[in-house]
Amino acid sequence: MKKIIALICFFAGIHTAFAQTPIERFSEIVKRSEYSFVNKGGAFDSSSIIQLLQIAQQLKNDSLLAISYNWIGSFLAFNKGDNITALEYYFKALPLADKVNDKRRISSLYFDIGLIYFILEDNEKAGENIRKGGENLPERSSPMFDFMLVQYQRNMSQYYLYAGQPDSALHYSQAALETSHRIKSTSFEQGALYLSAECYAQLGDREIAAIYFKKAYVLCDSIMLTSSKLPFFAAYTGFLLSGHKTNEAYQEARKVFDLAAADNNDNMKLAADSLLKQVFDSMHNVDSAYYYLKMESKVAASIFSRNNINRVQSLAFNEQLRQIEDKAQLAETAQQRKENIQYVLIALGIITLLILYLLLSRSFITNTRLIEFFGIIGLLIVFEFLNLLLHPFLETVTHHTPVLMLLALVCIAALLVPLHHKLEKWATHKLVEKNKKIRLAAAKKTIAQLGSEVDK
Repeated sequence: MKKIIALICFFAGIHTAFAQTPIERFSEIVKRSEYSFVNKGGAFDSSSIIQLLQIAQQLKNDSLLAISYNWIGSFLAFNKGDNITALEYYFKALPLADKVNDKRRISSLYFDIGLIYFILEDNEKAGENIRKGGENLPERSSPMFDFMLVQYQRNMSQYYLYAGQPDSALHYSQAALETSHRIKSTSFEQGALYLSAECYAQLGDREIAAIYFKKAYVLCDSIMLTSSKLPFFAAYTGFLLSGHKTNEAYQEARKVFDLAAADNNDNMKLAADSLLKQVFDSMHNVDSAYYYLKMESKVAASIFSRNNINRVQSLAFNEQLRQIEDKAQLAETAQQRKENIQYVLIALGIITLLILYLLLSRSFITNTRLIEFFGIIGLLIVFEFLNLLLHPFLETVTHHTPVLMLLALVCIAALLVPLHHKLEKWATHKLVEKNKKIRLAAAKKTIAQLGSEVDK
């Protein structure tokens, strides 16, 4: 019986998988991964990443490609410690997210780029990218607003800590703690707690710092992604060392070392070697301290090599050039649209004046077909004017989807055509009345002329 039930469940699962559309399958993978990330600080496996990329490429969807590249970059950075390739994917995703004006994705990419710069020990570049992410937060009404806001608050707190400004850092860490409670995120709550602890430690209040570190420590086992635990262990080990609790500091540093060895992550290896070097220094164990110093130098040489630094600078420079070119192109497009609108208005004005002249002129009889012809031209010009005027708004609302753009234009045309018919009917009626008056006036004039000839 159990085998039959298992078989039914298996086929039901297959049916569900095949019944899903590619977009639904893509959304399900992302939602599942984001839920894991928010609640447990987890990451998803490489097979899920490959599925996202395959679906995005199959659908040739810029928005989905931007999401895929974002997740690929995060996987490479935080699961594998491959900072440079991660940056390449982030910078590859940015123009795609810009193209569809996806604020949630743009802010996510800038925050992740900022985290890479933290790892590369370039605090100013990290802060620059985090601020850009903050400038591109989604609307407050968006369900993703708090999710992106808490990342901005956490990252800004980290930036000010590294800059030696604990008061500003504490402001952001406390705000991140409040936001993490709103979204019920264990991982962000843990991050906000240890950042607050670091702030109090820098401010010299070790008692409150210890309380926050203990609260963060309780949540540490709930965090799935080992690289997410790294900042906490690094901060806590430093705190213990500064309090001369060497044995406890050694135990925490060993945890980082074991996690780094298990994940084969260069970023974590560098942190572990650095922490163990500091611990053995404080123990006055010169041989062990020297050993871990050499290990730290070896890993650091790999991460901070001149070749890697040049690649990072090249990527950042290329992205800067892209943004400048995009701004110039947008300005040129806006200017061209403005000029086109002016030309259309001039043409519409000429047609309107011509129709009014034909309607109001008392000097000659006008054919109604002429009014119909100019009416159609006027309708086309009005439609083109509305198309030019509303095009940027429609692009934003429809996210550049051709079918939706076409549907919106059809709706506009559906509103214009009945109005055109009414105006055409009114104009034709006026024209007929005018023609009657002209003919009547001409007839009266002719009768008057004939009467004067008879009198003569």
